[in-house]
Amino acid sequence: MAPALAAQGHDVHVVTLTTGPSRRERAVGVELSVLHRPNPERLWFLEDVIWNVPVARELRRLGRFDAVFGAEWGGDLALYSRRKESGPLATNLTTSLVQALEISHGWRRSRRMRARHMMQARLERAQTRRSDLLIASSHAILDWTRRLWDVGDIPSVVIPNGVDVQRVRDLAAGPTPDGFPEDGPVVAFSGRLEGRKGVQVLVSAMHEVWRRFPSAQLVLMGRDGDWEGGRMSDHLRALAGAHADRLHLLGLQPPDRLYAGLRAADVVALPSIWENFALAAVETLVLGRPLIATTGSGYDDFVEHERTGLLVPPDDQASLAAAIVRLLEDGALRQRLGAAAAAAGDGLESGAVSARFADALGTLVGR
Repeated sequence: MAPALAAQGHDVHVVTLTTGPSRRERAVGVELSVLHRPNPERLWFLEDVIWNVPVARELRRLGRFDAVFGAEWGGDLALYSRRKESGPLATNLTTSLVQALEISHGWRRSRRMRARHMMQARLERAQTRRSDLLIASSHAILDWTRRLWDVGDIPSVVIPNGVDVQRVRDLAAGPTPDGFPEDGPVVAFSGRLEGRKGVQVLVSAMHEVWRRFPSAQLVLMGRDGDWEGGRMSDHLRALAGAHADRLHLLGLQPPDRLYAGLRAADVVALPSIWENFALAAVETLVLGRPLIATTGSGYDDFVEHERTGLLVPPDDQASLAAAIVRLLEDGALRQRLGAAAAAAGDGLESGAVSARFADALGTLVGR
């Protein structure tokens, strides 16, 4: 969004972090303050609190803005929100820790992690409740946050996340990731391997798919996560059982390999238990691939059942398996959904979406 806003003539300054020395630079029309994040190894569980200090200090140094914008996750602007000396605060609702904990499956937390989470939750709540504007990526996350924190009196707007459509399509023309299966059909997933993304449901559903399509391959592209004290990848291999040779865990991929992998898939399944708004789904639409997603969360805003994709209930192994089998059996349906998906993806171009962000942030000018 930042380069798209800059291209439209807005003065954009991004404050972000690094584990190396702090620096200031300019890139793609955007001023960057890349700050060293204090992170004492023995006090790692305090890093969210500690990080608030250099953020607030840098904003004071930079001066006055028409709007200061940041996500609620981590509560990076909680300290700043107490005075807002550099401008009114707009908070982007992305899924807070409290919400993530409610929808996470198999997440066992140590005592120090629980301490960190307790502080993070307080920071996120404080920042959100002291905001001048809430920008939500979906109606689902806005409604849930209103119920969670009683923020219904704060002005709000729902704006989807966007992508650089042409860049995604151009990068997808390259080679697929190493280890991508050469035969098929291929069912692909993109995202972190964690319980709330529903990857465990997907692998379980594949048993029915493998019964109907013994040569089907399941490709999972994304960073490994935790599951009940171990690694999610190990749990998924165990779930696949005798079919583990058809499960391909390719890990985190650079954008060009990821997009090429999605483009090469026959079906993309993103069966999240909950999703505020998934860029992986938008990228799938942009690439014109038949998509299976879940109902009851952010997908509902931009995936239309039977037109741009198929929607199934979350955490429903049987429905997910039936949808995958249906798409693998019906090439004409895959083609129809893929063509409609590509057209829908055009509407989520980052330039158009960033203009909506600029309009929303413009309501704060002069406050």
